[in-house]
Amino acid sequence: MPQDWEEAYRAALLETDPPKLIGQIDSAMSMLRACLLKLSYSPTQDGEAERIADALRTLDLLRRVELTSRLDRGEANSSED
Repeated sequence: MPQDWEEAYRAALLETDPPKLIGQIDSAMSMLRACLLKLSYSPTQDGEAERIADALRTLDLLRRVELTSRLDRGEANSSED
């Protein structure tokens, strides 16, 4: 499981094509949330859960920055990618 969410996280962070960025972020965030839910049933995975929560916060910030940037540029449908 760690490799899957980490790969999705990295793919979103490293996406350089602006039209694909929000989609990559949303996809990674969905995967991370699912992993976090699974880990909530396993109390021995606290460190992993913290790493996933940190990754989610980072992606959320990146998403908000990208959407704000698109609005500033006057792009329509900024959340539909």
